[in-house]
Amino acid sequence: MLRFKVLALIGIVNLLLIGAALIEPIAIAGHDYGWQQAAVLILIQALIALAMLYAAGQKLAQADIADKAYPAVLVAYVLWLCMLWRWLAQ
Repeated sequence: MLRFKVLALIGIVNLLLIGAALIEPIAIAGHDYGWQQAAVLILIQALIALAMLYAAGQKLAQADIADKAYPAVLVAYVLWLCMLWRWLAQ
């Protein structure tokens, strides 16, 4: 159960990061990560963070959907990290 609590924590941290980036762009490797600079990445990050919270909540509630949602959320997060890495390489 600890890994699902960690998943929920990562989702919350991502939502807080989005909130901070919306208030003022965050500088990452010489790029500004804000709404005007990376709107699509922020939207995808928000959807994945909400999916993380949903999957963790369903798993903690011992719902059957969580067995499929948990790996899907992890793969989605890795793909988002790859997109962020590609964006930073430009």
